[in-house]
Amino acid sequence: MSYGNGESNEAEEREFDLEMLREDLVGELNAINQYQAHIETLENEEAIRVLEHIRDDEKEHVAELTKLIQKLDATQAAKFKKEGL
Repeated sequence: MSYGNGESNEAEEREFDLEMLREDLVGELNAINQYQAHIETLENEEAIRVLEHIRDDEKEHVAELTKLIQKLDATQAAKFKKEGL
């Protein structure tokens, strides 16, 4: 059972969610870099095409996570708006 201010708990839960989402975003960005590094060293064209496809999927995940973070974090949303994003 949760006691205390409901707004405080909601804010804490949102911050926890945002922390996890940001960690997921970092993971996706690292994956993009790793796939790109592999693409640059591979010689097999089929392997290159497959990894390019996977890399591009990771880029979509970055966009989805960024959109969700922006939706949940008003400060982040304001920063995106300021930058015209």
